[in-house]
Amino acid sequence: MIDKKIPAAGRTRFKPTNIKGGYDCPPEVQTMRNKITDVLRRNFEAYGYLPLETAQINYLDLLTYKYDPNAEIVHEIYKIKDQGDRDLGLRFDLTVPFCKFIAMNQNLKMPFKRYEIGKVWRNGPVKSGRAREFYQCDIDVVGISGPHIEAELILLAVTAYLELGIEPIVRYGNRKLLPADDALLAKIDKLSKGDAMRELEKIGINKNSVPEIVELEKCLEELGVLKYCEFAPYIVRGLNVYTGTVYEIFDKAERIPSALGGGGRYDNIIGNFIGNGLQYPAVGISFGLEPIAAVLGAQANQTSLVDLMLIPLGTESFAQKKADQLRAEGKRVLVYLGAKNLAKAFEYAAAYGIKHCAVVGPDEVAGKELVIKVVK
Repeated sequence: MIDKKIPAAGRTRFKPTNIKGGYDCPPEVQTMRNKITDVLRRNFEAYGYLPLETAQINYLDLLTYKYDPNAEIVHEIYKIKDQGDRDLGLRFDLTVPFCKFIAMNQNLKMPFKRYEIGKVWRNGPVKSGRAREFYQCDIDVVGISGPHIEAELILLAVTAYLELGIEPIVRYGNRKLLPADDALLAKIDKLSKGDAMRELEKIGINKNSVPEIVELEKCLEELGVLKYCEFAPYIVRGLNVYTGTVYEIFDKAERIPSALGGGGRYDNIIGNFIGNGLQYPAVGISFGLEPIAAVLGAQANQTSLVDLMLIPLGTESFAQKKADQLRAEGKRVLVYLGAKNLAKAFEYAAAYGIKHCAVVGPDEVAGKELVIKVVK
């Protein structure tokens, strides 16, 4: 049977492409991203944080509960409807679903420390380090008040960023420092540190008169991380969310302008979800995988996850059995089942950064040792 060709005039032209702010990650990029999340996950678990996964699709009312209808984040939610005509949305962060989880599981033993690495979506502006679909890597603690847990989060963050090869600057402030005057808030957000301090002093607010800031600085100094921190009273972050300490983390080398992470204390959200009149002290920090990857992108090189590639010459079954023996010893082994051409096989290894290969021919089947070749 011969397939009939559709005339060109009758075909719909379609050019495969990603939406603006969407992306695909080829293996060399995803390998680097996996290394980032591996470092973060290892540090999260070293500090006693437990893994958690929350729903990616939620009721729209839940996602918008803590925000003014005109808030920017409300307009950035990807809104959908299910077959029951219910208003739903894709989560735009990991904090709201986490608060929902706590509200639905009030029998949890407190304090509860969790981490979550998952994708979120925001239909907002796109720039370097900020996409429309992206991963957040969050840690949160419910049930502990005071500066010691806030200092622990900052210590963990500094430790993780240094392990990733990024010297961080943690700019911190306190929501209680800022006045309720929206005009002054907008002004302070655009001022230098010195000018912002002078504006705050005019209305009687001073760094040394705020016990929470002083206590936090003392904790940070005792933990040896104050040198990575910078007091920033002008941080205007999450006005509808945060109730105390807030912080944003930047690359000291200024390779990108965007924050690499941020967070703070939010003591009211969970209690508002539950509606029992109680306060649930909570504090968290979010690590942005996209901006971290953007910073490390210049350092990225193609690193294969394959330790050895076997090239069978009519010996496929033997090579596969040999590969399994090596895998049992902890080696990562790929059996090349492509064209029967050594030149092509070595080209393949070079293209994917595989440094070591071994040809498996009749002599190897007869019992001789594998000869490892280094691919240049």
